[in-house]
Amino acid sequence: MEAFLKQYKFNLEISPDRTSLMSMEKRSQESVRAYAQRWRDEAMHVQPPLIEIEMVTLFANTFKAPYYEYLMGSSSQHFYDAVRIAERIEQGIKAGRIVEPLEKKGFIGRKMEGDVNNLEGGYKGKRVDSHNPQVPTSHVAHVNFSKSFSPNQTNN
Repeated sequence: MEAFLKQYKFNLEISPDRTSLMSMEKRSQESVRAYAQRWRDEAMHVQPPLIEIEMVTLFANTFKAPYYEYLMGSSSQHFYDAVRIAERIEQGIKAGRIVEPLEKKGFIGRKMEGDVNNLEGGYKGKRVDSHNPQVPTSHVAHVNFSKSFSPNQTNN
């Protein structure tokens, strides 16, 4: 028994900190209430202890959309208020009133031959009037760099 305690004693000495709280995430099948309880159990061991408003902010920052937007937009200053708001968001998602964004898994598909990124055939975009200086054009004006510039002088 002593050998076991001696070998794993470091686990008892390592307590969670603010960074470890910020890296926690709600599991996909975990309810908000269960996650809040798990998060708060960890938060209780942080030294120095968290003040209430710091706890609310750290907790809200662990959520992803749409929870994050609603929690950060709320003015809750107590942990239990933040949990209630998150539970309402959870109910809204289950009822279909709040859309939960799909996880991005990267682009799947193939490029089309005339795709914008396909530069092989040259520029295939719309030619624009050369009188608009903000739109790129294939026309190049004659510029004489050998003369010195004077604001009152006109180019010929």
